[in-house]
Amino acid sequence: FVYQATEETHQERWDKQLEARAIDSKLEDHIAEKSFANLMLNKEGTGDVKDSVHHQGIDPNCYKAGRWYRFLNHKGDCYVYVHNYTRAIQASRPPNFKDLTEEEKKRLSRLGTYIKELPMEIQRVYTIQKAIPIIYASEQCCEALKLFFTYEKGGQLLDATKLKRINAAALEESRQAIVNALKLGKTLCVYLGDIVPDFAEKICVSKYKESFPSGVFRYGGLENDLVRERIYRDEDREGGQCMIRPGFQVCVVVMFDGMEEMSSMRKEELPQKIPDFDQMHQMRVYSE
Repeated sequence: FVYQATEETHQERWDKQLEARAIDSKLEDHIAEKSFANLMLNKEGTGDVKDSVHHQGIDPNCYKAGRWYRFLNHKGDCYVYVHNYTRAIQASRPPNFKDLTEEEKKRLSRLGTYIKELPMEIQRVYTIQKAIPIIYASEQCCEALKLFFTYEKGGQLLDATKLKRINAAALEESRQAIVNALKLGKTLCVYLGDIVPDFAEKICVSKYKESFPSGVFRYGGLENDLVRERIYRDEDREGGQCMIRPGFQVCVVVMFDGMEEMSSMRKEELPQKIPDFDQMHQMRVYSE
């Protein structure tokens, strides 16, 4: 809710664009240009007004009852406060704001990220922290994620469980998934499930570098021209170019091998089998 409510309106984005164009012009010229553009287009500067409840001012009762919670805004560059009853939002810290207790913080950290918030969290980790998120989840949650990245238009599933036994068909299917995500600017989900193939020693090796490069597991590892030259075939190229479009990002999904938990054996296994594991951002996901 906070993510959507704090997104810039068309009017605010339009104002920014005009201001950027008017850096070297006079204030009077900027105002005149904005007014003329709004009049002629009749689509900017009209409608899309933040007139919902959370933009109509803060109900004084918010400071008497209920509780405030803190979340990052849409851009992810600062925190805002939202009231649990009225959903009123404000940037300054309310006088009756109470931080989470240590017990509440521990409980939330054990849960991790709610599954519906995962796409936004993947984007935040990938674009701001410059890291590949490796996601731990239950069997039920993993199956839901597998379906999501199969059918979501912005997602691309790479089912790495098929690489338990390395074969040409599975490698080619993986390569096609990687290339498709790059070309269309999708989120590539490397789905391991409860199977963790030995990528470090058996798959991401020189023998298979034209099908499954180790750069899949390294932030920015597929942006290298030489890497893409190897995995793109003639039919994948556009005008002879190995295209990579904005929006491309990578995440890895691993299933708990215990009851809602990762065993110590699996924790030791992951860094040994996944290249650049130590550079990844580890996170848990829950569905209910």
